[in-house]
Amino acid sequence: MPKPIVKSPQFRSDLDRFLGDAPLVGDEKQEDYDAFYDSVVSTMSQPDVINKLYLKDFVDLSWQIRRERLILADIIRLYKKEVVLDLLKTAYKKLSGSIESLTTVDRFLGADREAQRWLGDPAARKEIDADLEARGYSSSTVLALAYRKGAAEIDAMEQRIASYEIRRLMALREIDRRNELAARQLKKSTTRLIEGELGAFKEAAE
Repeated sequence: MPKPIVKSPQFRSDLDRFLGDAPLVGDEKQEDYDAFYDSVVSTMSQPDVINKLYLKDFVDLSWQIRRERLILADIIRLYKKEVVLDLLKTAYKKLSGSIESLTTVDRFLGADREAQRWLGDPAARKEIDADLEARGYSSSTVLALAYRKGAAEIDAMEQRIASYEIRRLMALREIDRRNELAARQLKKSTTRLIEGELGAFKEAAE
């Protein structure tokens, strides 16, 4: 995650009066959005009123893209857990006895406990991954199975992200028509911010 940003009220002074509320959902906080906004536009000179309208759209869409990508990372992680759970029911050697000697209930309960450990305990994940890989299920195989299992939901998320990207590009083009340098600065700052926060996505995809 990026370092905490010291807010500057310079660019937010009049947004609340005529540009509408921040697009917050769930447990998202106004102060986090404000910090995100300030970080995106902090390299710009004071924008005029028209550019502020496009700028608000650009920042809101960037915020939504950031949210959607983080949700997508969680979705992939959960589908990976489902795949691991399925594999643990039949291909894991440490379920308090051999698979063949366990009842169906004991095997399923043991697999569920191990899958929860895999999701929340890095040491357990490493151990379970190593055991599954020895049985022919590498991390890349687990990821591929997770993508296949969640294909419809993952595709829908990616399409939604793409729609936000197109709308953000349109806002950026309008800014570029008025101030080419400002557009370049915005593109650079949002790329740095969003990509900097997507360690979770990269980790889920490994």
